[in-house]
Amino acid sequence: MKKIERFSLAAFLSLFLLTFSPFSAQAKSEWRESETVRVSGLVENPFTITIESLKKMNVSERRNAAIVCASGETRQTMQSFRGVLLRDILDAAKIVMPNSRERGEYQILVRSSDSYNVLFSYDELYFGAAGDDILLVFEEDGKPIEKEGRFVLFCPSDKVTAPRLVKWVDRIEVSKINLAPSTAQCK
Repeated sequence: MKKIERFSLAAFLSLFLLTFSPFSAQAKSEWRESETVRVSGLVENPFTITIESLKKMNVSERRNAAIVCASGETRQTMQSFRGVLLRDILDAAKIVMPNSRERGEYQILVRSSDSYNVLFSYDELYFGAAGDDILLVFEEDGKPIEKEGRFVLFCPSDKVTAPRLVKWVDRIEVSKINLAPSTAQCK
């Protein structure tokens, strides 16, 4: 009986690995290192970012920033890195906003080729302290970023930096939330 149980377990594990390994390999091969970042959506000037085009923008250099997980663990410390503020990129694209009173309804989604995405509000980027620090990073310690994609979005002033760290950035999309009129009435 024990030989049958061992064989069944081994057979199950073999079948499981054979069944799901192709999916894992396929999913990994679909991740791609993007050489560009596409800026699109509700913008007047959609464009594609390259490392060379970023270098022509207002580049910021920062030093000594830790990548801290939600658990409090420090994963990495970056000695120096260079990038361009997300806000400056959006300014170059010129967000289309006919009614500035609706600015609280605008959102910016930073997408990655591995499907890890982070959402920012327009007000957060333009009127909050984080907007002065959210960078599309293209260089670390004087070298191009390679193992985490060509572009990484990072906000070194976050208390916990890892959740909004986006590796393999390939798109920045501006959109507006569709709000239904409020049905609540005060009495």
